[in-house]
Amino acid sequence: MDWNDWQRVLKWRALEEGDADGMLVGAERRRSATAHTRAGLASEEVKGDALDERSESFLHKRSEWLEREAIGWRGDLIRVLGQLRVPQGRWAWAVAGWIAVLIVGYGVTDLGQTSEFNLLALPLVGLLAWNAIVIILGLLCEVLPASSKARRGGWLAEFLAHGVSRAGADAKPEEKPADAAVRARFETLAWPLAWRRLQMRLRMWLHVAAAMLAIGGATALYARGWSHEYRAVWESTLLDEGHARSFFETLFKPASSVLGTPVPLEQIPGMHRTGGKAAQPAPALPWIHLYAGTLLVLVIVPRLLLAGLGLLRCGGAVASSARILPWGNYLRGLLRAVEGGDERIQVLVHAIEPTAEHRDVWDRGVRERFGGMARAEYLRIPAGDEDEFAAAWQPDSANLMMLFNLATTPEAEVQRRLVSDVRQRLLTKHAEPELVVLLDGTSLAGRWSPEKVAGREQLWTRMVEGLASDVIVAVRKESPRTLPAVS
Repeated sequence: MDWNDWQRVLKWRALEEGDADGMLVGAERRRSATAHTRAGLASEEVKGDALDERSESFLHKRSEWLEREAIGWRGDLIRVLGQLRVPQGRWAWAVAGWIAVLIVGYGVTDLGQTSEFNLLALPLVGLLAWNAIVIILGLLCEVLPASSKARRGGWLAEFLAHGVSRAGADAKPEEKPADAAVRARFETLAWPLAWRRLQMRLRMWLHVAAAMLAIGGATALYARGWSHEYRAVWESTLLDEGHARSFFETLFKPASSVLGTPVPLEQIPGMHRTGGKAAQPAPALPWIHLYAGTLLVLVIVPRLLLAGLGLLRCGGAVASSARILPWGNYLRGLLRAVEGGDERIQVLVHAIEPTAEHRDVWDRGVRERFGGMARAEYLRIPAGDEDEFAAAWQPDSANLMMLFNLATTPEAEVQRRLVSDVRQRLLTKHAEPELVVLLDGTSLAGRWSPEKVAGREQLWTRMVEGLASDVIVAVRKESPRTLPAVS
């Protein structure tokens, strides 16, 4: 997938995770998208959080299906999708910058005083030294394997993404809560990748800019030599004639080999200007060729090659960063929504009187764990009757869900003992039962902080450790946080 494909996938993921109520895209439409594109992929095949080739293909096809289906949908969906944008540069800015540095390169290249071309007065040596350092660093950046932090987007990318995202959130006080949730989720997922991509493309643009600067300098050599006759000289406090010969031979050797133009080293002694006068200035044209050739061989070509290498690596680097995002729970949730057939899942409700509102939330937890087509059947366990219930209860299938109030502090003598007794009853009929504990937090939405909810979840997880396969927290859809299932 290219960058546009990843953006589309991340948009739909952000919309589905941020729009928990299904106001923008209903649950039936989401299940249809999964059913039409999963190509036999099952939730049990999704291992870990990173994407494999098959899962990536599924997400790609599913986002394309949703994009096609979105044509003609309600205006709110189109409006929200249009708001999901990432930071990106513009080619017009890059071209304007390249033209500017071309002009700068032309302007800073001066052939010297009057009609003398002073070989050491040009900024070529400093330009070459600077480019040599940058090219070496650029090769290291492009060739060495990136760390896991860099693959996720890099510290600078994440800093910019989080900082700009917070600023954007503060700037939209009139935004609807659902829209804000979708946008915030998209920025969390996509913006670090976008900033990472911008960093890599900026390096490419800077390589091209350095090449344009050198092209401007080379152009100035010939343009200014067109209407004036220059004679080549050199003068230096640091170099004598022997050192100057060695320096020019080394400096121009690459260009001499490529262009087939010999370095006229025999002219060096006569070109030495001392006391304000050179004994025998040389024709400037061979030296202009060598200077321009050196810029071509040591600056322009390497910089353009690095720009091309960076462009080739950019797509792969962004894709690698996208693949290691936490995809596992999202993928399994999509697939489970179309799995389960007509299976009936018995739910044992401890000390809670089920209402329609409760069951709506609980049904969602059942579907997320056992498949979107699974049906829940609720059976209430009155408080104080735990022992009698466990002794008389008969399991209908190997899959069972036990439901407790999240606000209740679990006790080993009550809740753990009940779970243990029920599990023993399961084992009498099924060798490998699946017992899931569902914690009801419908009454806690907006009253408990995410940290407090997580703390209570951990307490329950420890209490039923070794007895339950999973512990799931179920909260109302409008709650700011829905905890994932944990083992």
